[in-house]
Amino acid sequence: MENFKRYLVYFRNALAFSFAWLVLCSALVSLAGGGSISSVFLMKLLALCAWGSAAFVFSFFPEFMKKKGFIFCLTIFFLLFIPAEVLMFYLMGIFTGAGTLPLWIALGVIVAVSYISCILIDTFVMKKRAGIYTEKLMEYKLKKS
Repeated sequence: MENFKRYLVYFRNALAFSFAWLVLCSALVSLAGGGSISSVFLMKLLALCAWGSAAFVFSFFPEFMKKKGFIFCLTIFFLLFIPAEVLMFYLMGIFTGAGTLPLWIALGVIVAVSYISCILIDTFVMKKRAGIYTEKLMEYKLKKS
């Protein structure tokens, strides 16, 4: 039960952050002449953020997912979120009809760049830190014994 409460807190925090950020971005686009923001649009945006937050919490926080590694969790998150994101983009009218080629290319580039960036960060930064941590732990064990 305690884990469930913790997951709900993570979900609430992720939902609040993502929804506030996207509402702010939508307001800026609207002020720049991108149209008006309707309550239906906000409800769809809330649904998108809720699904994304649930996928994020499921992908990164349960113990059985943490044991699989960061790249596995990231892949699960992308597999859960991207189809819902595309569907919501259609429902919001961002991708009308079959969508335009520049929108599909932009979505593909954003997904690919973020995925590759995460893999590079995990490979070069986190593995190096893990090595340093292991080295310090071994030094500590030698001093202690």
